[in-house]
Amino acid sequence: MRVATLEDTLAGKVAAYTDQTRRPSKRQKDLLDILRLVEAHQEIRACVPDEIQRLLPFQEV
Repeated sequence: MRVATLEDTLAGKVAAYTDQTRRPSKRQKDLLDILRLVEAHQEIRACVPDEIQRLLPFQEV
C-alpha cells in the first residue's frame, strides 16, 4: 500500500491553496495546514514556494 509522503501532502496543500476557484475559507484552511506541516517538519520548509512562505509567520530555529 502506498502512503503519501510529507512532500506529497505539502504539494497537495500548495496546489489547493493556489487554486483560485476554491472558496476563500477552504484556501485559508489549506494555508493553515501548510503552516502546521512546516512547524512539525522544518525540513520541508524549502518545498514551500516563496510567495506562500511570505504569508506564513515562520519562527527561525
